[in-house]
Amino acid sequence: MIENEKIQAENFKKAHYFFIGKDHNKIIEKLNKNMPYHRIKYERDFNGREIIYDVKSDMLSKAGIVISKQYEEGQSFFKVRKISALTGGYKRPSQKFQLGKCEGTEAPKDFPTQIANAISNAFSNAFTIDLVSVVRQTVPKMEVVVTGKRYKVICGNGYNCALMYETAIYKDVETNKKVKRSGFTLHLPKDEKYEKDNKIVMDAIDHYCKELVYYQESRFEIADRLLHPKPITVEDKQEEE
Repeated sequence: MIENEKIQAENFKKAHYFFIGKDHNKIIEKLNKNMPYHRIKYERDFNGREIIYDVKSDMLSKAGIVISKQYEEGQSFFKVRKISALTGGYKRPSQKFQLGKCEGTEAPKDFPTQIANAISNAFSNAFTIDLVSVVRQTVPKMEVVVTGKRYKVICGNGYNCALMYETAIYKDVETNKKVKRSGFTLHLPKDEKYEKDNKIVMDAIDHYCKELVYYQESRFEIADRLLHPKPITVEDKQEEE
C-alpha cells in the first residue's frame, strides 16, 4: 500500500437520493428548466466498485468502523468510514477518509499495522480493542458495483458541483444475494461562498423532482439494510400504529 503523507478527508459534501422513476433524463431536463442561472452538462459514463471488509462477527461495523477497498478511474484505494451512531437506527456517517493507494489483489489484512494506525489517527476516540489483530482477521463481507453517468452543474460565478446518476448492485459475498437500486448523488463544494448555490440545486430537486427521495445513509448502511433486513419487532409495530 502506498500510504498518504496525510490521511485525506473528502473535500466535498454528499447528498444522496433514491430514484423511483424510469427515465433519469427527465430529472436533468427538469433541473435545467428550473435553474435559469445554472446549467447541467454531461461529462462521461463511469463505473466503480467497493468491497466492504469486516471480521466474521461484524465487530468493526458494530463499533462504527467501516473499512473498504474502492476501485475508481483505474485506481484502488483503502478507505475508512466512521458511522456516527448505530444504536437506535443508522445515522449519517462522519467523513470518509482515504488511507492510501493499493494494488488490485491487496486486502486490508495485508497491511494491518498501517490501517490500524490510520484508523487511530483519523479519529480522536481511543479504541479499547486490538485494531491490528482485528484488521488481520478481516474478510470481504459485501460488494457494491456502481455504473452511471456523471454530470456537472455549473454557474457563471465559478460554482461547480458533480451530479451522478447511479445504478448500484449490492451483493452479500457469503450468500451471493444481490439487490439493485438506482439513484442520484450530488458532490457539493464545502466552500462557504457556494452555500447559496448548493441550496438552489437542492431546493430545485426538492420542488421539481418528486421522483427523487433524499436519504442520509452511506453505501455501507444501504447495503447492510437491503441485504440483511432486520425482523419487525412488536415495538416496531406499536411505533407504526
